[in-house]
This record gives sequence, C-alpha cells and structure tokens, in this order.
Amino acid sequence: MGDDGEFRERLREDLLHRLRPLRGQRAGGPGRSATPLELLYDLTYVIAFAAAAEQLAHQIGEGHVGPAIGAYVFAIWAISWAWMNFSWFSSAYGNDDALFRILTIVQMVGAIVLVFGLPVSFERAVTGESPNNLLMVVGYIVMRVPLIVLWLRAARADARHRRIDVAYALAIGVAQTLWLLTAVLPLPAGATVGAIVVLALAEMVAPVVLEHRYGRAPWNAGHIAERFSLLTLIALGEVIAATVTAVGALTGEKGWSIEAVVLASSGLVLAAGFWWSYFLIPSGTVLERWPSRVFAWRYAHLPIFGAIAAVGAGLRIAAEAIETERLTVLQITLALVVPVAVMTAMIFITWSALMRSFDATHLPLFGAALVPLAAALAVAVSAGREPVDLASPGSLTALLSAIVLVALCPVVEVVGHELVGYRHTLRVVDRTAVRADAVEAASR
Repeated sequence: MGDDGEFRERLREDLLHRLRPLRGQRAGGPGRSATPLELLYDLTYVIAFAAAAEQLAHQIGEGHVGPAIGAYVFAIWAISWAWMNFSWFSSAYGNDDALFRILTIVQMVGAIVLVFGLPVSFERAVTGESPNNLLMVVGYIVMRVPLIVLWLRAARADARHRRIDVAYALAIGVAQTLWLLTAVLPLPAGATVGAIVVLALAEMVAPVVLEHRYGRAPWNAGHIAERFSLLTLIALGEVIAATVTAVGALTGEKGWSIEAVVLASSGLVLAAGFWWSYFLIPSGTVLERWPSRVFAWRYAHLPIFGAIAAVGAGLRIAAEAIETERLTVLQITLALVVPVAVMTAMIFITWSALMRSFDATHLPLFGAALVPLAAALAVAVSAGREPVDLASPGSLTALLSAIVLVALCPVVEVVGHELVGYRHTLRVVDRTAVRADAVEAASR
C-alpha cells in the first residue's frame, strides 16, 4: 500500500500543476535530471544563437567585420546571461507548477523579441551607433523580469535562503532599470557602449558578491553541470544545421561538387570533434565534489556558446563565398579559424578553471591542436589576395585544403587527450584530494 500511495502521489504531481511552494532543491549530492520544460526553454535560446550567427555571417560577408563582431558579442552575452540566470534559479527552485511554467514561457517570448531586435542591432553597429536598441532591451527585460517574481516566490517559501533570494531579485530589478535607461537616454554612441560594458560586468560580478555575503542559493552542482552541457550540445546541433543549410544552398545553385562535399564533411567533423572534446572536461563529477568551483567554470561558457554559434556563421560565410566568389581564401579561412581557435582555447581554459590548476603538460597538446589552424592560414596566405576562383585549380585546392585543415583541429585535440591528456586530469585530482585531506587532518 505504501508503494501504491507513493506512486499515486508522483502521478498526481505529473498530472496536476497547481501552485506549489518553491522549496529549495537538495544542494549537495547527485544532480537531478533536466525537465522537459528546461529542454524546451533551451531550444528557444539556441534559435537566438542561430539568429545572431546568421546576422554575423551576413555583415561579415558585406565587409563590416569589426562592427559585426561587436554586435555579435553583445547579442551572445545578452542571450547567454539571461539563460544562465534562469538555469541558476531553476536548479535551486524548479517546482514545475503552473506559475513556474507560465513565467518560464514568458522568458521564452522575451528571447524571441530579442531575436527580432538583432537586425537593428547589427545595422546600428555598422553605421557607427551602439548595438543597443529598444527592441533588444525590451526582449531582455521580458527575459529577466519573470525571475524577479520567481526569486521573491522562493524567498517567501524558503526562510533559510530568504536573504540571498531577495538579493537576487533586487539585483535583477536594478539591472533591468539601468538597461532600459541605456536604450532610452539620448547618449552618444561611445558613452552607451561604455555603459553597457560596465553594466554587463556588474551583472556578472553581482552573483559572486551576493552569494559570498548572503550565502549560497540551493542550486545543485550536478544539475548545473548537466544544464550547461545540454545547451552546449544543442548549440553544436546548430553547427550541423548551419552546415546543412549552407551546403543545401550551395548544391541548390550548382549541384553537388567537391567543395560542397568538403564543406559538409568539415562541418560535421567540427561539430563531432567539439562535442567529444567538450565532454572530456569532467564537469559534473568535479562540481559535485567541489561546488565552489562553479563560478569561473560558469563564466567560461559565455565565450564557448559564442564560439560554437560563430563556427556556424563561418560555415555560412564559406558556402556563400564559394557560391558568389567574392571573398579571398584568406577571408574565408579566417571566418572559420577564429571561432575554432576560440573554442579550442576555451576547452583548455574551462578545464583549468574547473580543476583550479595550470598544468604545463597540457600546453604541448594545446599547441598541437593549433597546428592545423596555423597550416590553414599559411595555405590561405599563399593563395594570394584575389577572390576565390573555383575555375582555378590552385585557388580551389587552397580553399579545400584550408577548410580540411581547420576541421582537423578538434580531431588532434581529442586524439591527444585520449592518448595522454586524461592522465593530467587524474594527476591534478589526486593532488587536490591530497591537499584537501591534509587541510582536514590539520583542522582536527
């Protein structure tokens, strides 16, 4: 009867979503699994990543490289930071009742509103204005204001964590007011850009300061690791989608060709290689053991998300350049090399942030992973400054060679780690455990 009663209660929770108290989750131990609502939420944000990458590819293709990168960084930060804030909350208080679901869906609406503001943001950046615009800010506010309600709900139900919950709600409210002011005040472009940089940095510092002063919110380290890894995984799926879209447009115009095959293969290898290398970082296992390491690891994902989406933009640029023959081999190569290099570097930086260790023995592996990128640039430089000409065997060979070399970067990283790199991680963990045991023994 006891088992039947427990089963019936679980079934009732699955079927009935009336209001429930937002009690804190279990902070320690294994993480709970992501919910279907969280996965739906992630898909909306990956669409925003894809839209930003598409704008980046378009503007770089038009020759507006600097302004496009600036607008892209701003967009990726806004999307990623809103996602991180909700994931932080849902890891601590995700009760899946009706109000929680509605407020989560409202945040998804905000993400879509922000997407509609992206073209304006990029166009403003190209004309020398601030990428900030009212439509983007409205979307960002809609993405964040529901969290104020949720943190206050949590404060009401969870007396133990009331101070940190209220602090988060106040911090978000102040930040959204300031973001609105950056969009409506008639400030010069330089002043607005400076203001949004300072405000973004303040937003990232606030959680560290608040949790140090008022105590840790009851987020679960294992759940946090899973949430970040799932968004990374879905973002890598966008690279595959970008590959399919780019190759489809290319083959639709000219039919299948060797360049289409190389681009399709390289896109898939890049996505698979970065999937493999990212999950070589033992995030869940280490964070469950040492939850205090989460903040540096968390912030390392901001450039990771941006780099993954930018790889998709690079593939779009390559396909369009092959089709129109407007860009040089070097320009096409740089569109791929830069985000791939950033992603490769962030794998090593994220490992170091998580392990709280700088292991010099990783440097040869990091250097080896960059060798194909350096070779790709050398090949591209040797192709000259003329636009790519597919009728020229030399130009075509240089382009295809550069694309293949870029795709080899994560392959070298994965092979090197599987052969020797994993030993470095085990060695660092052993050293950390010994130090922790020594500290514990000394405190007795």
